Formats: sequence, C-alpha cells, structure tokens
Amino acid sequence: MKLYLKFSFTTLLLVSTLFVAELFAQGRPQGSQSEMPPPAIGIIKGRILDEISGKPIEYGTIALIRVRDSVLAGGTISDPQGYFRIEQLRPGRYFARVQFMGFETKIVKDISIKPAEPEISLGIIKLKPTASSLAGVEISAEREMMVNNLDKKIINVDKSIASIGGSAVDVMQNIPSVTVDVDGNVSLRGNSNITILVDGKPTGLAEISSGDLLQQIPATSIETIEVITNPSVRYDAEGTSGIINIVLKKRSLQGLNGMFSVTAGTGDRYNTSVNLNYRKNKVNLFAGYDNRLGRFNSTGNSERRTFNDEMSSLLFQDQIMRNNRDMHSFNAGFDYILNDFNTLTFTYQLRRMSFGNRGDNTSLTMNELNDTMRYFNRYSESDRNISSNNYSLSYKRTFSKKGKELSADFILTDNEMNGDQNITQTEFTRGFDPLMPALQLSSSRNANMMYVIQANFMNPLPNGGRIETGFKSTLKDLKMRNDMLEYSYLTSDWVLNDNALNNFDYLEQIHAVYGIYSGSYKKFKYQAGLRAEQLISESDIINASDNFDLSYLSLFPSVHTLYEITQSQQMSVSYSRRIRRPHNHHLNPYVDYSDSLNIRYGNPKLKPEFINSFELGYSNFWGKNSINSTLFYRYTTGVIDRIVYLLDGGVTATTYENLASSKAYGLELIGNREFSAMLKANANLSFFRSIIDGSEVTGLEAAKGNMWTAKVNLTIIPLKNASIMIAGNYRSPEIEAQERDEAVYFADIAFRYDFWKNKASVNLRVSDIFDSRRFDGETWGEGFSIRSSRKMESRVLYLGFSYRLNNYKRQRERERDNQNSEIEMEEF
Repeated sequence: MKLYLKFSFTTLLLVSTLFVAELFAQGRPQGSQSEMPPPAIGIIKGRILDEISGKPIEYGTIALIRVRDSVLAGGTISDPQGYFRIEQLRPGRYFARVQFMGFETKIVKDISIKPAEPEISLGIIKLKPTASSLAGVEISAEREMMVNNLDKKIINVDKSIASIGGSAVDVMQNIPSVTVDVDGNVSLRGNSNITILVDGKPTGLAEISSGDLLQQIPATSIETIEVITNPSVRYDAEGTSGIINIVLKKRSLQGLNGMFSVTAGTGDRYNTSVNLNYRKNKVNLFAGYDNRLGRFNSTGNSERRTFNDEMSSLLFQDQIMRNNRDMHSFNAGFDYILNDFNTLTFTYQLRRMSFGNRGDNTSLTMNELNDTMRYFNRYSESDRNISSNNYSLSYKRTFSKKGKELSADFILTDNEMNGDQNITQTEFTRGFDPLMPALQLSSSRNANMMYVIQANFMNPLPNGGRIETGFKSTLKDLKMRNDMLEYSYLTSDWVLNDNALNNFDYLEQIHAVYGIYSGSYKKFKYQAGLRAEQLISESDIINASDNFDLSYLSLFPSVHTLYEITQSQQMSVSYSRRIRRPHNHHLNPYVDYSDSLNIRYGNPKLKPEFINSFELGYSNFWGKNSINSTLFYRYTTGVIDRIVYLLDGGVTATTYENLASSKAYGLELIGNREFSAMLKANANLSFFRSIIDGSEVTGLEAAKGNMWTAKVNLTIIPLKNASIMIAGNYRSPEIEAQERDEAVYFADIAFRYDFWKNKASVNLRVSDIFDSRRFDGETWGEGFSIRSSRKMESRVLYLGFSYRLNNYKRQRERERDNQNSEIEMEEF
C-alpha cells in the first residue's frame, strides 16, 4: 500500500494560527511616523570582575530592565574574559541587574540611551563573593567546566580533558551519569535510548549507531554538551532516558575570527579542525572543516556452554580486529539580519565517513568429553562508507515586546551508506588439516531521506507568565538493500543465497503539536505542557511480499516546578512521559551472517515502549562550592530489549522483543569544590536499582540489579597559563534481562599551556593511563550461557596545538533552536 504524507487537522490549525498571528503583527494599522517606536540602536557593554581576586567572571548574568514599567529589555552572559555586550536597545532609561552564583547581586542605575549617545559603557563591574542569590535563572555548579540550568546540565567542552585529541565519545565519558560501551554507544542512567541532537536539531543519520556518529565529531569542534534528563514537551518525545544536545562552535563576532587545531596520537591517530567566521553589518558568514583519521586494533574472546538432554558442548571463539576510520566533515552557512526583528539562516553540512575492518575469528567446539567437534577460522574484510548531506533553512522573528518570538525551520537530510564484506571460512579436520575454504561476498546499499518542518511561537503575558506553542512534522524514507553471494566450486561461479536476500523499505511520519504555559508566584516557578504526536509508518519486506502498517496517536504531558527555599537553596520537581519507537535496524528482519555461529536479525512486529519519568531535585550553593542531588524514578512498559535464543546446530540468534515492563529508581549527586585557586574538583555519584520483567520472552520472572557510577575530575593550576587535569571513571556491574556487564574503570590525564597572550595552546593527554578499560560480560538463556571479553586500544598519547585568530571567544552568542532564553522562564 502506497503511503502518502498526511498532516493532521491539529497541525494545519496550528500553522494557520501562527500565520494569522504573524499577519496581525505585521499588518496592523500604522499610525503617524511619530507613533512608530524609535529604532533599536542602543548598545550596552562592560566587564565583570571578582572584587577579591580581580579575575574575570565567566557566565555572569546581565539583565537590563526598563525603568518605566520594569519590563526586561535585554540580557546576556559574560564571556571567558568577563566582557558582555547587549545590542538592539531602544532609547530610554534602564537599570542593570548583574548576578553570578557565589556573589552578591549588583544593581547599576541611571542608564540612559539617547539617539545622540546610543552606546553606553558600564566599565568594570566588581562583584563581591558571598552566598549568592538564585534570582537569575542560570547558575554555575563549577564555573570552569559545568553550568546547571533548571532542566539540564551544560558541560563546557573547552574545559574538558577530552578536548585534547578526543571525539564526542571521549567527552561523554566525563559527563555525569553517562556511560559509554565498547562500541562508543552511550547510556544515561543505565538506559541506552537517548535522543542525540546537534545544535538542537536531529542528525538525520538513522542508519548508523550513536557510536559512529559521536566518533565523527571532534571534541575541538564542540562548544558545549547539554544533558536533559526530563525534557519538556518542546522537545520530541523520542528518547526514554533523555536528550543529549551537542552544540557546535559558531561565532557572530564582528570581523574575521577563527580557530585552528591539529592533534596527533600514537597508533596513527590524526585530527585537524578549522573554523572560520566573518561578520560585517547584517551578514555573518561561517565555515568549518574537521577530520578524524585513525587506525586501531581490538581483541575479543568468548566461551559458550550449551547444555541439553542429549549432549552438552563448549564453544571457544577468539577474535582479532584491525580497524581504520577516516571521517571528514565540512559545514558552511550564513546569517542574514533582514532588520531589527527578522533573521534568516542557511546551513549546509557534508559528512564523509569510511570504516574498514579486517578480522580473524577462530572457533573451536568441543563436547562434554573434550573431543573436538568442529574447528574453523573465519577471516573477513569489510568496508563501509557513509555520505551525508544536510541542508537547514531557519527564520526567526522577534518583536518590540521582549520575549515574544516566532521561529521556523526546514531541514533536509540525504544519506547513503554502502558496505561490502568478503568472508573466507576455512574448516579443519580433526587432524587440523585445512579443507577447501567457503567464500562469501555480501553487500549493503542503504538510502535515507529525511524532511523536517517545524515552527515555534512564544508570547509573554501581562501577568508575568508565558505561552509557547509549536508544531513539527518529520518524514523519513529509508531503503535498505542486502544480498550475499557464495562461491560454488562445482560451477566455478558465484551463486546468490536467496535466504540472505533482503530488500527492506521503511517509511515513517511523525506529526506533532504542543503547548506550554509557564508562570511564577513569589519564589515558586512552574511550567506545564502537553504534546500530541501522530505516527504513521509502513514497513515493506519486498522479497517476501510482506508489509506491516502502524498508526497511532500518543499524548505526552510534562510538568516542571521550582521552589527557592533560600537565596542559596532550591528544590525542583518534574515529570514527563516519553516514548521509544523501534529503530529501523530493530525492525529489519535481514539476517547478519558475519559470524555464522552467532547470527542477528530484526523483528518487524516490535511495538513502542513508553516511559513515565519523575525527578525530585535539591541544590545548595555556598561561595564557589555546590552540591546538586536528584532522586529519580522511571516506569517503562513494552520494554524493547535484545534477546538471545539457542537454535539447532549450536547457533545463537540475537533479535529484539517487547518485554512486559521495567522499573528504575535511584539517586544522583554532583558536587563541586574549589579548594584553592590552584585546585578545583568536580565529582559525580549515581546509584540506581533496575527491575526488568521479561517473563513472557526470557522465562525469567524478573532481572534485578543495582548499579552505580562514580566520576571525579581534578583541575590543578601549578602556574599561570598552565593546568593539569585528571579524570577518573568507574562503572559498577550492570544487569539487563539476559546480560550482566562487569565493572569498567579507567583514568585520563592531560596538560595544557596557553601562550601568545592566550591565543595559542599546546596540549598533552594520555587516555586510559593504566590500560584498564575492557568490557567483560555474561549472557544466558534457555540451554546456554556465554562469557565474553573485548578490549580496544585505549591507552593513547595525544599531542595537540591550537591557535585562535582575533580572540576567537568561547561565547555562544547565537540563540539555538528555541533553547535561547537565559533571563526569563525559558530555563525550564
């Protein structure tokens, strides 16, 4: 059945509402010229310093308030040198409120912007350290590395140890409550279903794993990482454990500025990054190029015991892999400021990724009497190439009324993935003499088109509240083609294996509308919202003439509240309902025979899983120290999990099934301490208990287990312009429905020195100092148990150099994807 793009009535209604609102805003009757508001030409600038140490204050909050009606007229945050600048201000009388956690609030009065004097300098503003007020919405948990907003943690990657020669995967390893597996895939509080955004937008790379995507992004190109554990309905409902938003560097400073970096690591690892920006008047141009070239080896082994009424057996497998990856990314675009209220942005990104693997897998099967039953070697050569083109067109309109804003985006992503694998399997006799090898050639050809259109409208209310509404429609069209050829010695020709042939098409539409209301009463702030998402999907297994259609409407509420107990303490409560929809790889029934004794395939009958998430948070700040604690509880129905079965012939099959439910609850603690100007520490401890009910599939009544993670980051400043950073990570054993992963622990160390007036830096880093990062685990099921171990080359020495052209400041000045408000209620 052909599936056509459909828009729900509610989506059309919302689009019409936004369009009418815009026409009304632009087309209302105009009075005389004297009635027109004066042009926004004013500029306020200055610098914030610590009164005691004289050091600049980064992330200080500056709010500019109009005297006549106490309306917020503008705001910003200070850069790493303490400088700030607020533009597009109308003539009038104002006062400024300057705040930063751990310091007294300062009010700067008698600020007058006149047409004859449009630019005002407030000079140096010194803040006195004390127990600071929480009236500002952005607070700093550790001013050098991490900033806490009410609903998310913001990690400054430039201050992270992983920015030296690392990728986004390395950055994730040092983020609170985030763990990374051997393939680079991330989990948050033990749940791997995370939505990953780049600059607040979907990546469009549906056919590759999160590990492949994160390895492609150099740490040097990342501005910040935002971790959102309980998102509001402004975000897509996909991602049961939350959202990780990777904010890339992009500048809008006047003139030409840029940053260049190059890093080399042991084992043929090379990274290069170039980012340039040029702004003049109303036009801002930006472009960047990054690459990651690497060669690395890995080893693995497993021991599988099978037991039944007839005969038990033991399978030993040893694997040696030689891997290489070449990744290149180019992006370019421009911002065009049409006038004081309208801005147009266009961005293009090109990605090229190549993965090559050469592997030896030796398998030995023995019976219970230790007699050899089968012995063979499987050698494989595989190459995978991904090409991605992403186009984004954005429009933003502001109004004379502060906080009122309309934004819209159109995103087009065109991806292709081509993969080939050459397998030679050699069987040996009981006397270990080789037989004629079996030869296989397999290929994959995948294409993915994704279209996204979205709009968001925010409008402050006279009572101090705010209404926000928007819509989003996403269309994904995936085509996957897989086949396998086997060589026939009888005919001296390649023969198609019909059982391995798979042509799979997947078409998915998601249409969403949402509404949010935010308000406050004295020290109490609150936000409530509702999101409706309509899914329409169709899966076609072409060679089997089979298809699966699915269509359903889901509602996703969210509630966030905050109460300021004292000036230095706050408590928050939040709730959200989210969903995990089966990925195309989960659905595709194509059988992967790359390991003939351990095959894999998807399940086209999978249903989505739903989660209800609750959080209770408490924060306390004193001076430059802080502690943040969060109690969380998650209840999930229809859990999508990986299930392993034992088939005839000693073959295990891995697929995906819906389990009944799961529960997870725990406590997360984040502490920050500045012992002195030379020593700072950041620590994170997360403990939770997981209970999985998989009785319908696994035969187990419940899988229960406790898990905890601990992370410590130390920054030592032995002398001016130099710093030493040490990071330690520990993840305890983890239990899933059929699996137990053993503990993982490792430590990194890095040194950084800035020179040439802080324009240049040299970096030295050693990852996994003790070479302890390995992944051991156990899998069990009816009639079998498996113990496995994998080890990557993780101890690497990196040496890097970076240079900033024209004081390339680390300040995010452009608002991104409706997450742009640091002053009012947008922090929810």
